[in-house]
Amino acid sequence: MSEKKNPNIEETFALAMQNHKKKNFKVAENLYEEILRKNPNYINAYNNLGILFNQLGEYKKSINCYEKIIQIQPNNAAAHNNLGFVLNQLDELEKAMNCFEKAIQIEPNYADPFYNLGNIHKELRNYQKAIHYYQKTIAINPNFVGAYNSLGALLNQLGEYKKSMNCYEKAIQIQPNNANTYNNLGNLNKDLGEHQKAINFYERAIQINPKHTVAYNNLGSTFKELGEHQKAVNCYEKIIQIDPNNLTSHWLLMNIFPVIYKDLNEIEHYRKRFENCIKKINKLIDTQSTLTKKELINAIESSTNFFLHYQGKNDLELQKSYANLIEKITKKIYKEFDLEKKKNTPPGHIKIGFISSFFRKHTVSKLFKNWVVKLDKKDFEKFIYYVGDKFDDVTKEIKNNADYFFNNTNVNQIISKISEDNLDVLIYLDIGMSSKIQILSSLRLAPVQCNTWGHPMTSGFKNIDYFITSKIMESQDSQKYYSEKLVSLPGLGINYDFPNISKIKKPNIFNKSNATIFLNLQSLFKLLPQDDHIYLDIIKRKPNSRFWFLHGMKNSLTSIFINRISKLFQNEGYDFEKYFYFHPRCNQEEFFGIIEESDIILDSFNWSGGNTHLEAISLNKPIVTCPSDFMRGRHTYGILKILDVEETIATSKNDYINIAVKLAENINFRNDIINKIKTNKNKLYNDNKPIRYLEDIIRKNFYS
Repeated sequence: MSEKKNPNIEETFALAMQNHKKKNFKVAENLYEEILRKNPNYINAYNNLGILFNQLGEYKKSINCYEKIIQIQPNNAAAHNNLGFVLNQLDELEKAMNCFEKAIQIEPNYADPFYNLGNIHKELRNYQKAIHYYQKTIAINPNFVGAYNSLGALLNQLGEYKKSMNCYEKAIQIQPNNANTYNNLGNLNKDLGEHQKAINFYERAIQINPKHTVAYNNLGSTFKELGEHQKAVNCYEKIIQIDPNNLTSHWLLMNIFPVIYKDLNEIEHYRKRFENCIKKINKLIDTQSTLTKKELINAIESSTNFFLHYQGKNDLELQKSYANLIEKITKKIYKEFDLEKKKNTPPGHIKIGFISSFFRKHTVSKLFKNWVVKLDKKDFEKFIYYVGDKFDDVTKEIKNNADYFFNNTNVNQIISKISEDNLDVLIYLDIGMSSKIQILSSLRLAPVQCNTWGHPMTSGFKNIDYFITSKIMESQDSQKYYSEKLVSLPGLGINYDFPNISKIKKPNIFNKSNATIFLNLQSLFKLLPQDDHIYLDIIKRKPNSRFWFLHGMKNSLTSIFINRISKLFQNEGYDFEKYFYFHPRCNQEEFFGIIEESDIILDSFNWSGGNTHLEAISLNKPIVTCPSDFMRGRHTYGILKILDVEETIATSKNDYINIAVKLAENINFRNDIINKIKTNKNKLYNDNKPIRYLEDIIRKNFYS
């Protein structure tokens, strides 16, 4: 059906487009609708109205416009493509792909639907298919800059850095001032560890397009990695200035914490800022009805509040506020998962699910792998949900010992699968470490849902019923720190394999010179400013002391820690470099070698060593600890209590220093401790009692 030309309509259409371009959306909408009242078959008006509604987040109205075009012109390839584009935004991927395939069927040399299919397959992790569609797009249109950029980004993700660079170079040839290309070049250089080059490329993208929010976001992420948190904050605030409703930027801003704190004031500042950000985001969600499902999910997936918990404070109320915020969002999206739904009927064969992002060589699997492997097969069906993309021998072992193994990183597909499996119990091994797990744990996916200490923090979620813990690691009144009901297992609460110490590689470290080597095995972000003085106090009592640490994930973060400690030493007239050594990150064999070469292990105060100290004990190393009020600060306390080595459990910081010095000066005392460890250490490993107790708890208590 052909459109009749009407001068008045053409003038109105031109006026509508002018207002549309100026973002006078209501005026433009009224003008497009005026045209359609005069000519109900005016395709261009429907098309532009569809674009307008899409811009406003009114997706159903946008879909109606494109469906109307298809009704008038069934073979309008552009309408099918545009309809698919909107459906993709609504996460209706299958319907979207059908639309793109229909557009290609109508017009085989139409590049856009090929490109859009590439984007969907990339999202679904069908990477080879995505590459195929991007290449097909370029074959049809060799000047399609977006396809070069998307292909380059995917190749970068796959580690094909040279091929990725070639794509970006081609894009710049075609369009020298394309901001997206420079942003992508920033990502490539960031992944290569060339942070300054990355910053330069992001700044170039922003220079070309001062409103390029993605470049600002990536620039903020780079500054965050480098420990330049205020610069990162400035980037996210700039995005919010450009786009006040950019939920992801609000979320990223909320979850910025210095990995290493300069002083106590900084801790208080960031806690208060976190609290204020939660209030702002709550208000944004309450007042902004146009936020899409994809925007809401992308925000939660952008970051976690992981580093909030390394401040040595009681985080219960903040954690509950954060969890309430996530629940508010997920309740909007996943309405079918009633937050109050909970059945409590005794099952026959119990279907138990374990979910984690770390079913691989990782601390979480070292701690909890045997819950999966050794759980009684007679009474339990074991369902494993792996929300990760790295695979190794540990993954294989867990898979081989499960009845059902499901691996996916798409939240919607994970939700669908867990719902389909109709579990009785679902145990989250590491809530707080993965943004996807945050979404899942806010929902009621099983009648009984549990958290545990892969990340030893309360979840704050209403739908997490129990926190499975170790009785010996908890303080007497520890329930007050949890939103979940505590379920305490005997011993450490885990069945931990004896470490494989058959291969130990001696590290290439400077001459010890008969010094006493104190080793701290904890990540540097566990070490807070208020505890720095202990090293100086030990040196004042034992001048021949030396302190070994492991470098942080980023050298820039290690530098912040070093600057903090060195200032303290300089103020007291001590040469920091004489006493401290930071070993590069290394493999397991050399890690054991570092432990072997040390004399005494120093625990951190607010976040105690768990896995690392179980490894140190296997090598008979004495450990000094001072337990805090929270379970995360009591791992080593529990280990030493089981070993009956209470002599190295301090009651205060002064006591901690006294014990450390005594171990250094009194070789007989140290040998007594070592002999106790040798005698009792097997109590820590391959302990089946926690698993049997867990089985009984699930059989009886959860269904009583």
